[in-house]
Amino acid sequence: MLLFALCLVGCTKEPVEPLHVATNVWTGYEPLYLARSLGYFSDASVRLHELPNSADVIKAFRNKAIDVAALTLDEALLLLQDGIAARIMLIMDVSNGADAIMASPEIRTIKDLKGKRVGVESLAEGAYMLSRALEKGGLEPGDIRVVQVALEEHENAYLLGQVDAVVTFEPVRTKLLARGAHIIFDSSRIPGEIFDVLVVQPGMDRSHAGELRQLEEGWYMAVAYLRTDSFDACRRMAKREGLTPEQFQSALGGLNIPDKAASRRLLNGTFLATARYLVDVMLQEKLLRVKVDPSRLLGPAQTGRTR
Repeated sequence: MLLFALCLVGCTKEPVEPLHVATNVWTGYEPLYLARSLGYFSDASVRLHELPNSADVIKAFRNKAIDVAALTLDEALLLLQDGIAARIMLIMDVSNGADAIMASPEIRTIKDLKGKRVGVESLAEGAYMLSRALEKGGLEPGDIRVVQVALEEHENAYLLGQVDAVVTFEPVRTKLLARGAHIIFDSSRIPGEIFDVLVVQPGMDRSHAGELRQLEEGWYMAVAYLRTDSFDACRRMAKREGLTPEQFQSALGGLNIPDKAASRRLLNGTFLATARYLVDVMLQEKLLRVKVDPSRLLGPAQTGRTR
């Protein structure tokens, strides 16, 4: 009996550490927190961590302090450039107006930014938005005064007059609209160029296959819930963003959040062409040091390939 008991102890599996998933505050990431709120996964299997900004999310991913990160596609390309083998699990959203350059009332167009202070987070997404806006408006980078402003300071920097305009995104976009700022450029002017993706550390599909499945299924169940009971979903998600349910629902108008079939179609279709175009633009704007192959992001952790 003693030998039998020892054998049972030896065969007992070690409890699997939960999947650690990090995001910053962004409307398009909220279905993750909605899924948790609705009980589609628990902290025992998937643990969500909200960090102050995407710089902290990237740092945590680089240091392997987290297993999964919610990032913009350009941020994922920067990881690839640095030899970090991130893999895209699914496309979370495509921005169509939710990313914006907000300005004070006297600044009416991009051309009016000449000589002005523009606040921007010191990361690729903000720099990319700004470079594309300047290109569309016929300005050069040297025509403006760039002020590095962390995401959590965007609202205050504008309200305190530390900048004349700020490159930002939801929910700050909606909050600044309510305080008198207006939009002089947004991602609807560059359709299909700003993706948010969920990226996974290599090997997670082997060590945490069940947890990844729960994360993916929970995400898509939350996206479906958002469509079938929009009022309750927006009520739940708006609290975390500091918006009213009505403001949150309006903010969703600037996003395309694909369902599972649409996400797979993008990943197996136009996504790579868009990503390669993004690489070329980032090289031209010196946001990338070397040319990278975005197909390397579509490894075994990609949706539809893990099972």
